[in-house]
Amino acid sequence: MRIETAMGKSVIKVANTMQDGDLTALQMIAFLKPVLRSSGNDIKDKDVQDLIWNTGITNTMMAIAEVITFIITGNEKDGEQGNVEQAANI
Repeated sequence: MRIETAMGKSVIKVANTMQDGDLTALQMIAFLKPVLRSSGNDIKDKDVQDLIWNTGITNTMMAIAEVITFIITGNEKDGEQGNVEQAANI
């Protein structure tokens, strides 16, 4: 998976990193960039950095958690597409 390649670890380990509160801004960029690029847009690191800045760390972490939940379970949280879809439409 592109996310695992970008992060250098499995999605489960990324989830554990989040749980421990050790996810850095650079790791958030590395995680989100392939997700956002899957929309077909040519997203750059600076674009993701701006998105994180404008969205806020808390909302960004919630979006990452939603993506991880979707990857692990194949289901969207509570049937909502939320921040993940909003971020992909930038």
